[in-house]
Amino acid sequence: MKATDFAKFMREVHGHDPFPWQSAVVEEVVERGSWPALVDVPTGLGKTSMLDVAVFLLALSAGGEAPADLGRRRIFLVVDRRIVVDQAEAHGKHIAEKLDSATEGTVFEVARRLRGLFGASQGEAALRVVKMRGGATWDAAWLPRPDLPAIITGTVDQVGSRLFFRGYGVTRERRPIDAALVGSDSVIMIDEAHLAQAFTTSLASARLADRTSGLGLPSSVIHLSATSAERPGENLDAWEASFDEDAHLRNKTAAQRLTAHKSLTFADSTEKKIVKEMAARVRDLVKEPEEPDDSPNESKDKRVLVVCNTVARAREVYEALTAGRTRLDGVEVLLLMGRSRPLDRERIAERVMELFGAGREADDHKAVLVATQTIEVGIDLDATDMVTETASWDALVQRFGRVNRRGAYGAAKITVVEDGAKKPPVYGATKVATADFLRKAAPQDGLDVSPLALRHLEVPEGLNAPRPLLPLLLPAHLDAWARTNPAPVNDPPIDPYLHGIDKSTPPVTIAWRAGLVIKDSDEDGTDALKLLPADHAGPVVDAVSLRSEECVEVSLMAARAWLQQGKPENLADIDDDDGFDDIPFKGGDSDRQVLRRSDEGDWQEARAIELRPGDTIVVPCEYGGLDRFGWNPSSKEPVKDVSELASLRRGQPILRLDSDPGPRLGLPPLGGLRELVADWRNAEEPEDRDAFQGALVEAARTWLGSQDDPDDPWTREDIALLREALVSNAAFVATGVGRRSHGTIRGHAGSGSGTSVPVLRGAAPADDWRSVGAGKGRASSSASSTASWRAVDEEGSEGSSSLNRRVTLAAHLAAVGERAEQIATNLGLPEELRRVVVDAARWHDLGKAEPRFQAMLFDGSRVAAELAREPLAKSGMPPGDRGRRRRALRLSGLPRGARHEAWSEAIVTAHLEALAEPYPGDAELLRHLVASHHGRGRPFLPPVDDRGHGVLHVAFAEVNAEVPLPVKLHLTDADRFSRLNDRYGRWGLALLEAVVRCADMTISSEGS
Repeated sequence: MKATDFAKFMREVHGHDPFPWQSAVVEEVVERGSWPALVDVPTGLGKTSMLDVAVFLLALSAGGEAPADLGRRRIFLVVDRRIVVDQAEAHGKHIAEKLDSATEGTVFEVARRLRGLFGASQGEAALRVVKMRGGATWDAAWLPRPDLPAIITGTVDQVGSRLFFRGYGVTRERRPIDAALVGSDSVIMIDEAHLAQAFTTSLASARLADRTSGLGLPSSVIHLSATSAERPGENLDAWEASFDEDAHLRNKTAAQRLTAHKSLTFADSTEKKIVKEMAARVRDLVKEPEEPDDSPNESKDKRVLVVCNTVARAREVYEALTAGRTRLDGVEVLLLMGRSRPLDRERIAERVMELFGAGREADDHKAVLVATQTIEVGIDLDATDMVTETASWDALVQRFGRVNRRGAYGAAKITVVEDGAKKPPVYGATKVATADFLRKAAPQDGLDVSPLALRHLEVPEGLNAPRPLLPLLLPAHLDAWARTNPAPVNDPPIDPYLHGIDKSTPPVTIAWRAGLVIKDSDEDGTDALKLLPADHAGPVVDAVSLRSEECVEVSLMAARAWLQQGKPENLADIDDDDGFDDIPFKGGDSDRQVLRRSDEGDWQEARAIELRPGDTIVVPCEYGGLDRFGWNPSSKEPVKDVSELASLRRGQPILRLDSDPGPRLGLPPLGGLRELVADWRNAEEPEDRDAFQGALVEAARTWLGSQDDPDDPWTREDIALLREALVSNAAFVATGVGRRSHGTIRGHAGSGSGTSVPVLRGAAPADDWRSVGAGKGRASSSASSTASWRAVDEEGSEGSSSLNRRVTLAAHLAAVGERAEQIATNLGLPEELRRVVVDAARWHDLGKAEPRFQAMLFDGSRVAAELAREPLAKSGMPPGDRGRRRRALRLSGLPRGARHEAWSEAIVTAHLEALAEPYPGDAELLRHLVASHHGRGRPFLPPVDDRGHGVLHVAFAEVNAEVPLPVKLHLTDADRFSRLNDRYGRWGLALLEAVVRCADMTISSEGS
């Protein structure tokens, strides 16, 4: 292949030729051997196609027609609008589907080369597409191996926090892997980078501070823009992708979009009247013309886009258009906001694209879309007309790009309405300056704001959003963030480096769940909602894993104000604004408690003032705060729990039976459930418990089999899938809790903090990521495995040492070593590093040979462990059976918090010291990789009060070592960690860890 084959690639994938700038950027990147710092093209000319460019260039690099380090395995598109993340993901999935289905041509060759990057065969997915989510377990392991090609879309918070080792909602153990996947072998494209200036500046500073190794930070960061006023100049090597205006005017499709007719008029109003003014303008645009225009260019449909600066104003305009005297009859009116649960938003977004999507079929249907800033960047809308509030000039230019986007309409009208606010929210002084400019620049017959006209329009300074106040990122900050577990006490906050000091608005992720409260009578006799204790409510939440599809991100201040039931504030739909100005929140007379996930992954009760940046919280459905359109802190209506739907959409069918599933699924109640659950919980004899369990399962199956007409957001297809999974093949699981309390919880079925949560699970379909790149031998034994790799939680001992069958230590270590060698070879690691990584993988679990640990793996029986023919790596205890595991731990005599990594490192250290010849590799790196293979030991492993004594003797393959017990904590590990970061780079060291850990996780998930 050669660079000019990109045109064939685009025709085969999308059915059309690339625009001139797209072909030019491919050829110029190959010629220069580097990526551009800036791609500045007008709206409507396909900036998202830079994903196609990156995929094609990766294939060229894989084939040797481009420099080997030019193509990058992980292609990130960073945007600060949540809905745009959804649409960019759809673009990526389209590329991936074409790659997988190709049987010939350029696309087939690209797919073949991408599979070769990770040793895959024909039939395996060539390209992964991931929508990065914030806060919740969107995918605990969003990419199982660092050698996989992938397109990842996400926001600044989601990508930036992970890059800097402080992933929002990510456990301390997982953070190094996320940092490695973002910060190595990646190209990061930032759409409308002027909206993310703090992040881009911090990223540039980090790249300068971490140049110690080829393993380190991405060499490619690309700013994508249609409004960029800043050109690359600080870096002499930076260059800007060319845009040949004449060539595009000669291209029929490009010329039609560049010259698309858009006429802007400006109207003054007031804060009190602007809602009525905007509604009246919309009415004028959608009403039937007195004399129909039969000209071929006149639009036959009316699709009016209304854009507001705050969520509150968008709701007011929507209400004005759908109720009362200003209601529009015969017109479909939609409301779209980014601050909503993806499961609630998907049906609205789907309808929005049907009515407003570019390339739709024209018809006589009239529709109005009221939206916030969420539509400004990247989303491919094509309205016939627009009514918008005044904003900063760069924001308005983005909004103009959603009107007559394809140039198919003869007369698109844009009305900008100014409310005259003295202290405008969100845009401040730039909004006032833009209004002054438009009053003078827009004549009565309209100002031409076509993409071509905007490129030549002289705009005074001070109209674009100002640069945020940027903090100086120092190497010391990076050193502190690299210390993930334990983190330093004086840990620098990450938020100012993502959004700026004056715009730092750390998000909080909120999920709503049923069954978390009881009614408690106040002194005046009224019922009040009381959150269940964390040791009871936590297992209710954990019964169905938290998914990002059921979550909403809001700013920390907005979450605090809502929980304290203070006065709602004007919240914008951008991550750099929370609308709270100088006062953090206006207090109310309530301080409701929520569940907050701690750094260790368990749930704790928390009040509003205790919330922290990046927290994931779960609130009872009874608190309200959400309606069908999204975040609404004024709403008191109970919120629907959609956890089972979120799990089903991930291919993991599940049904909670501790409370009636009817309201959660939008179905009639499951009659008699409360009594059945009580009988099952109260049964003392095993045979009685089994009988009641059978009756409970049969009742649930019978109920589910008789239902097929659910309420939103469930669909008939969802219920059919759940029914098929649970009725035909299901497993009953009782999720326990951490400890049993002697007390009871009044008014709650099955009270007492030791109550189990009954759950019905269906068999999850096989995940095509489990066996990627598997060759022959043990490392490819996943073909017959039915467990999804994502189901294994490697952060805790349960995921590390428990599977549904026993696995010997020898088999596990051999398989992990083989998988690590496979990944390291695919990544092209130098031979010396590959040797160290493979040895660390082969020896990482040697500490499990400790007698007490083996007793734990044998259900707590020291006798069984001593009589066993060989030691185990996996116990065979079901990961969900917490009671059995607690009993095994107690009987084994293992000290609280004991870590087998500490014993493994001590064994490896003793082995190295006994070698006749020096170890032919970096011994410090080897010891660190072993110690950190569960994300601890960065820089210290946790201290353990181990009263054991004696000598641990291990004879395993070539390792023969004796280690005195107990193993002590070594403070010098911090010095070793610092040296390794200097030697390999902060992200390079994290990548080497990720190879070992991902090999371990994927092998474990495959049952070995």
